[in-house]
Amino acid sequence: MKKLLVVFLTLTCLVLTSSMALADVLTDHGLKPLGSYDLGGNTVTIISWTSERMANYFNDYIPVRDRIAEAERLFNCKIEWMQTREIPQTNFARLMAGESQYDLWHVQNKIGFYELVSEGAVLAASDFLPTQFFETLPPYLQTTEEAFKFKGKLWGIGNVEWRPMYGYANDIVFVGYNKTLFEREGLPDLYELYINGEWTWEMAGDIAAKATRDTNGDGEIDQWGMTDLRAWDLAVSNGASIVKVDENGKIVYSADEDAYIEAVEQFVQWWSTGVLNNSTNTTNNRNLFINGQAAMHFNITPAVMANNIIPANMADEWSIVPFPKGPRMTEYAYPNQALSTTLIPVNAADPEALVALKVFLWQEDDITVNDFLAAHVRTREAGQVLLEAHEHWDGGSSRLLETYITEYNDAINAVRDEGVSPATRLAEIRPVIQARINDLFNQ
Repeated sequence: MKKLLVVFLTLTCLVLTSSMALADVLTDHGLKPLGSYDLGGNTVTIISWTSERMANYFNDYIPVRDRIAEAERLFNCKIEWMQTREIPQTNFARLMAGESQYDLWHVQNKIGFYELVSEGAVLAASDFLPTQFFETLPPYLQTTEEAFKFKGKLWGIGNVEWRPMYGYANDIVFVGYNKTLFEREGLPDLYELYINGEWTWEMAGDIAAKATRDTNGDGEIDQWGMTDLRAWDLAVSNGASIVKVDENGKIVYSADEDAYIEAVEQFVQWWSTGVLNNSTNTTNNRNLFINGQAAMHFNITPAVMANNIIPANMADEWSIVPFPKGPRMTEYAYPNQALSTTLIPVNAADPEALVALKVFLWQEDDITVNDFLAAHVRTREAGQVLLEAHEHWDGGSSRLLETYITEYNDAINAVRDEGVSPATRLAEIRPVIQARINDLFNQ
């Protein structure tokens, strides 16, 4: 009987705690309490290139399994998902047709954000939301919204997700390393180098050179030190970026500066000496790593880990570390290829209600650290690396203005494949890229 009483009291406390948390989920963000918003029975359309997986998340992840039905009841609305890769074209079309009054738009730095914001298609969130709203976003999302700041304003209201990882990053880039291969070849453990602050470009090159060899004696290299390395990610590990904010607050092209050029030169040196096997096909690069033919894979993201793309296919044991430190760095840096957020259309019928709905659907408390780690990593060391990346990521993106710097891709290819001087080619493209940036930011 005493046990039953304890169980009952425990359940009662849980219910009360849950109810209190439920009541506070909006007010904690500076919004009105739950039950204060009424979307008039209208259908809210959540548009993304990954909407189908979002729908599955609410069906499959136990903590949020009843969330959609609850949201429809509390906000007096219906929720639909629109899956499309045609962003921002679909968004502009819905806006022009007057169909976006109850839309939530999932965007990325390279999928629609700058186009929609610069063309006046969305509302600046900082114009109608209290400062408290942004201050109570999870830390990673706060940093993301600051990175997205456009003309002095905040536009996004935080990311939407389709895995148990709300509040965490999807696209920070790590180095995967084949622990089995390292042990077989007598190579130093990268995690130990990382912990001791000794994981550097120089060390990465030495390890790659030792790992690259002909394993079967047929005269052909069949094991490489590195695969799937991008010059723009390597640049971040040397404290460089394609664009930066100058002393006058202006966005300027900076891939022709010394720190960036050093990264491109290092990339080309590893490529030309054969320690880096870099196909233009990401799957081919990944298969080299999966099959035990590459010691290090320089393009492991939380998305890759969460999707089980590599562990499901790989017999060897593997783990992750950050990018090695470039010669200009005393601390590790964390390349991030893609930043995501959610935008409110400029013709929204009730902007704050749409924000409140989004806040209710995706809550930080839904995702425990253990849930996040369990979905991504298999070892304690990898978990530590993943969490430290979130702690230290400063908002930098290796490809922030990706759709506005197309000449950059051609320049890197020419440097890699044709022996063109990095300093010369990266300086040549400055005028056209800077002009495009000036036009975008009205500088």
